[in-house]
Amino acid sequence: MIRLSRETRFALVPPDQIGDSESKNSWAGWPSTGLVVPQLTLQMIVSGVPDSQTGYLCNIKVIDDLFRQIIVESLIPTAAKATLSGGQLLAIVWELACEKWPEVVQRPSETIDQALPKLESVSLHLNKFLSLSAGNDFPRGDGDSMQVTQQFEFSAAHRLHCDSMSEEANRQLFGKCNNPNGHGHNYVVQVSVRGTDGNVDLLELERVVKTLVIDRLDHKHLNQDIEYFATVNPSVENIASAVFDWLQGQFGDAALERVRVYETPKTWAERSVN
Repeated sequence: MIRLSRETRFALVPPDQIGDSESKNSWAGWPSTGLVVPQLTLQMIVSGVPDSQTGYLCNIKVIDDLFRQIIVESLIPTAAKATLSGGQLLAIVWELACEKWPEVVQRPSETIDQALPKLESVSLHLNKFLSLSAGNDFPRGDGDSMQVTQQFEFSAAHRLHCDSMSEEANRQLFGKCNNPNGHGHNYVVQVSVRGTDGNVDLLELERVVKTLVIDRLDHKHLNQDIEYFATVNPSVENIASAVFDWLQGQFGDAALERVRVYETPKTWAERSVN
């Protein structure tokens, strides 16, 4: 199975300032504006088997056109009438995407037997640090749930070292990361919880993560200052697992779904409920 993602960027402009009916800058998205209004991103993920003739899973123009229709005909007019939360905006998009997907999706060619690509999930990125997601594996109905992902950061030092191994074996395995005095990283932590829009309190989520994770780890030497890592090698994998354990069950009615820790922009580890 292949998963394909496509993003559409747009500004939540007043209805009378939508402008031309097509994008002039596909990178910036459409509608675009110089007004101080929310600049948002919608992302769709579809999955299935690519067309054996074209190599396409789905023509991304189908996704673009569907998102633009939803944005112009539903999101912008609705947002102009009332102040909506990100969760309410996502609920509108998800409901309409599920309704319209069977009508608009098509095979890339007429020569294949494979099933049509499946709509897997839709995400609304409110900014580069905060996103909301809904998917076909989420409960449906009046209590529709969504995944809220918020990003945090902390700086810490660590030394990669296993007491059960010899000094030479540690040096060979961990290289410079085995420096006895340690070395530092600017870690980025993404925490995802699942719940309805009403029971994911963003301010409470931030308070819990700050108290249980950031305040505990920030500007610390993990091996020396954190009891857990006195006996556990503070690899990025073990850090992600520890953070997950510290946060499990701490969000009331919302459930912890995933913790992803970036050690560098090129390296992350993740622990999830799956």
